[in-house]
Amino acid sequence: MKKNFLRKLISTTLAFALSTSLLIGCESKSNSVAKAGTYTATEKGFGGDVTVNLTISEDGKISSIDVNADSETPTIGGEAAPKLAKTIVDTQSLAIDTVSGATYTSTAVINAVTAALTEAGADIDAFKNNEISKNGENEEVNVDVVVVGAGGSGTAAALAATEAGLNVLIVEKNPSAGGNSKIASGFFAIGTELQKSEGLNLSVDKAVQDLMEFNQYLSNGTIVRKIVENAADTVEWLQGYGVEFYLPETTTQAAHEDDPYKWKTYHKFVDQAQAFENMYTNLENMGAKVVYNTSLDTIMKNSDGVVTGITATKEDGGILTVNANATIICTGGFGANEEKTSAALNSNLFNSLGMPNNGEGIEAIEAIGGFDLDGTPLLHACQFAESTVKQDSAGENLAGFSDTSLTQILNSPLLWVDITGSRFTNEDVVYDTAFWANAAYTVGGKYYIIVDKATLEDFSKGTSLTVSQAGPGAKMDLDDFVKLADQSVEAGTAFKGSTLEELAEATGMNADDLKATVERYNSMVEKGSDTDYGKASSSLAYKVESGDYYAFDVRGVFLGTVGGVKVDDNMQVMTTDFELIPGLYAAGTTAGGYYTGVGYPPYEGLACGFAYTSGRIAGTSAVEYVNSIK
Repeated sequence: MKKNFLRKLISTTLAFALSTSLLIGCESKSNSVAKAGTYTATEKGFGGDVTVNLTISEDGKISSIDVNADSETPTIGGEAAPKLAKTIVDTQSLAIDTVSGATYTSTAVINAVTAALTEAGADIDAFKNNEISKNGENEEVNVDVVVVGAGGSGTAAALAATEAGLNVLIVEKNPSAGGNSKIASGFFAIGTELQKSEGLNLSVDKAVQDLMEFNQYLSNGTIVRKIVENAADTVEWLQGYGVEFYLPETTTQAAHEDDPYKWKTYHKFVDQAQAFENMYTNLENMGAKVVYNTSLDTIMKNSDGVVTGITATKEDGGILTVNANATIICTGGFGANEEKTSAALNSNLFNSLGMPNNGEGIEAIEAIGGFDLDGTPLLHACQFAESTVKQDSAGENLAGFSDTSLTQILNSPLLWVDITGSRFTNEDVVYDTAFWANAAYTVGGKYYIIVDKATLEDFSKGTSLTVSQAGPGAKMDLDDFVKLADQSVEAGTAFKGSTLEELAEATGMNADDLKATVERYNSMVEKGSDTDYGKASSSLAYKVESGDYYAFDVRGVFLGTVGGVKVDDNMQVMTTDFELIPGLYAAGTTAGGYYTGVGYPPYEGLACGFAYTSGRIAGTSAVEYVNSIK
């Protein structure tokens, strides 16, 4: 089961059905070959092991499935696992869809159930071929505004439209609201009351100018300014709906410490899960409606080019037609589309984390004349090639680092080389998650950390290097690093050689390149000066020269995608001829113009700040449009 996360994504992410209507017409095929009893199997999920206890009754049917998915994100995989197990019991079938947003967990449940059934002697083909009928009734509704997607941007859009008194329907393909925003940490904003209370006097103008300069003036200035100007007010507005924020006292990204615009703009959520519960309680009280497990199919447009709503597939297989005066698409990016992400990154070696969206919203917009302006994977940190996902004390998934002290090696500015054995960057970029991943991008998403036994032994006693705590940070417990490294070699995630020639052979590097790289690096360590890339002298702490040599396989990571379709500063979608499409808006990671190309700006909370603020702008713009045509 241990594979690159990208390769484990399943392209089909339609929501599974649990309603009674799903079961109508589903013929249950008992399997008399299976032996009665209880069987246990475990598979790797997103955050760790997923274990099922499956009971077969005397007639050969699955009578119950108990799932332990405590290692998964409680509000995503933790919710999906028992529901998926119930569907298998109800339908006596393995021919079921994975749960949107919890594909990794879903796959683990299905594989574990398959393993348990195999142990029971069941005819696996019979269970796989017991297809589920989805014959739900079609439905048609009329609303003022339909919002597709219930993440941060969609929720903000729905709140803005609903508070204005409009009839709003939210359509979400997952079984719950939140999307990527539910596992995000914070929100970029300038000029909030929280900042003022700390005596911070940050400038919107400077923030806009810095972002534009970082993006080499390829981002849309009107959109950048409107987002930054409105983000602080959006923070205060969200607080009115039960979203709590605080400013961090320190930053985990050492490279940001001297620039408050990079980290004192980061308004961290106290509890995102509770925040979404509060926001949806408010939406319900104001009259908005939400339908879950319902996936967007098409955006409807009349002969005058005006968007008139959407069609979507419900959990029971029926088609939901929503006639709406305004349509807001907030379905996220295309992080689960391996073909598109590999093309954007020019590599399939990156690991993917975050909500596995397939880009259905962007594709639906393209189908009616819009276009993808700048959608791209959000590069963010790196991880060991084969990593299970570490979690925090609340059970939330973090950025994909294994729960091992070896992460100190990963998070330190040691010697990095590409697949040929050549050094390629200033390793101090490890102190900035965006720049760290960018460096990995330049070498195709894969590089090696080169150390010798003496270095590992020093880490066992406690390294003097500053170990980055960016993202989830490193596990700082002391341990036997030589033993841990040898275990990684045995697992195939690191390589070992008694000489550099042997290490090069094990990894496929060019031995001459590796030897030359190590020799040059050692000389710079001895002199305390990196004349190639300018790494700080304090980071030049270890030569590579004593004992066995190790190479750790590291991969760049992307957290879904950012950017998207062409919109104006009101978040109204535009055609390939740059004409506005009446009645159609996009926000969050469906909308473009705020970023540009590969390379996420190094400002903490930027994506989430854009999601909520652009969603609110889209909702407000939709209100103005609907009121103008009534």
